[in-house]
Amino acid sequence: MFSDNPFVESVEGFLTVWLGDLSELELEDYLDEPGGAGDNEPISNFSRDLDRWYDHDFIWVEGVDEAVSVKELCVLNGIDSKRLIEEIVERSDKKKIRSLLILWNSKKMEGAGERAFADGRLQCIGSWEHEPPLTD
Repeated sequence: MFSDNPFVESVEGFLTVWLGDLSELELEDYLDEPGGAGDNEPISNFSRDLDRWYDHDFIWVEGVDEAVSVKELCVLNGIDSKRLIEEIVERSDKKKIRSLLILWNSKKMEGAGERAFADGRLQCIGSWEHEPPLTD
């Protein structure tokens, strides 16, 4: 961690989900880890917005050029849990999106409030318990 104000904490068995309007290329750029960051510096623009380091092995991400339904983007990402898809769709207030980002083994910090991700183009729809497909 490199900040006193992180957005998430590492908690196994939880996930945090963002939906937004970034294309596949814009999402790749947002998550790009060019290297050279010091121990107390962000490793990507996403890390900067989180105000902490994250394990890129625990990210599921999908971006498309033309907006699709939330459910369709979840399916394109390969999410096979019907329960998880239903939860994401239910929590979303968007009809169509271009980007999905899931950070496994993370939980939104108490009192973290709202935060702009990708200059406001990604919105965190929350954290909740869900068995992770990945383990340490």
